[in-house]
Amino acid sequence: MMLDNADLAQQARALDANDPISSICDHFEQPEGWIFFDANSVGPAPKTARAAAANLIDEWVDLRRRGWSERDWVDMPALLGDRIAPMIGAGSGEVVVCDSTTVNLFKAGGHALTANRDRTTIVTQAENFPTDLHVLQGFEKFCDRPLTIRYVDTEDEAVAAMDEDVALGSFSHVGYKSGIRWDMERVNGAAHDRGALVLWDVSHSAGTVPIDARGSKADYIVGCGYKYLSTGPGGPAFIYVRPDLADRAWPPMCGWMGHSDIYAFSGDYQPHAGIKRFISGTPMVGANSIARCAAEIYGQYRPADIWARHRSLSEFFILTIETLCGPLGVEVTSPRDYDRRGGHVSFRAPGAGSVVEALIDAKVVSSFRKPDSIRFGISPTALTHVDIHESVQRLRHILKTEAWKDPKYADVSV
Repeated sequence: MMLDNADLAQQARALDANDPISSICDHFEQPEGWIFFDANSVGPAPKTARAAAANLIDEWVDLRRRGWSERDWVDMPALLGDRIAPMIGAGSGEVVVCDSTTVNLFKAGGHALTANRDRTTIVTQAENFPTDLHVLQGFEKFCDRPLTIRYVDTEDEAVAAMDEDVALGSFSHVGYKSGIRWDMERVNGAAHDRGALVLWDVSHSAGTVPIDARGSKADYIVGCGYKYLSTGPGGPAFIYVRPDLADRAWPPMCGWMGHSDIYAFSGDYQPHAGIKRFISGTPMVGANSIARCAAEIYGQYRPADIWARHRSLSEFFILTIETLCGPLGVEVTSPRDYDRRGGHVSFRAPGAGSVVEALIDAKVVSSFRKPDSIRFGISPTALTHVDIHESVQRLRHILKTEAWKDPKYADVSV
């Protein structure tokens, strides 16, 4: 049966009415009239974040150094890690929240290269996120032994590339341009059969689609919190290391907070057991205070329900955009199979970059990646099916009227 705009509007309302966790959106600020599809860049702000920021300033003024002993500032990396752990299929005491994704990529990658010191090859995606590639290229340049990076394009190629010389496979769980999701368990299995270790960047999947650190036997998982997990702009990242692997080597970035006894003030480093050895510097108390607001919200919902909500939203988005905008030249480029798709949906459209600029004037915020990719990050905590239908109608108007051709939209950002 051919659907029309009225059918899609009715379906959107019905899906929202029957959504068992629609209340999750009530926890986040939603500016009137705006529809944000940039959760793959910066997620929505929890309503409690303003009060948390003000409270931190009060504690700073009133407590100063006493905050370290009278508040949980020192313990926050582990406390927040335990809150985020279910979203990546990890257990209590297996994740810490700290530093940035880039720093944690360095920690995990360096640890793997030390654990597999007799091997000299790294395998990665040719279109991995740039910072992931930069970290690996840094190892290639400055490591204490010759290293070679082998670039692959597909999951099948990554599996085939695993041999006895591979120390580390480093991959994005979801491609930041294409939205293609790799099978973590399959790649891990192929690597482990050859004695290789695997590092996953889940920045474009954590908080939207299933991740099973334990079930897939993942070695290392890192990701940023400020995308779908809504820890705030530049918010802290997280790192998971397989529990039986963590103690096989020192972390490559040793620091006070990773010491086995931080209050001993010892000049000789002795790493903490397990995941806490991957904490290095002083906890980012301000950022952690904001991050806790979102972590507390996620703790109120089952991860499986959040993933199911994202699936419903993203599949409805594809149906709606193909129905309303397909005749106007829009082509969805992300996988149709949900199990192969990540947090965002990518598509091509005439004048893609200018279309994204025109959408901002229509109060729809998305993102553009060269040469012709528009990305709509589908946030399960901020969007409704009605929002999706409305945003596609605005997109259709821009394409149908060719409003994107206005010279004011020629200067394209990302």
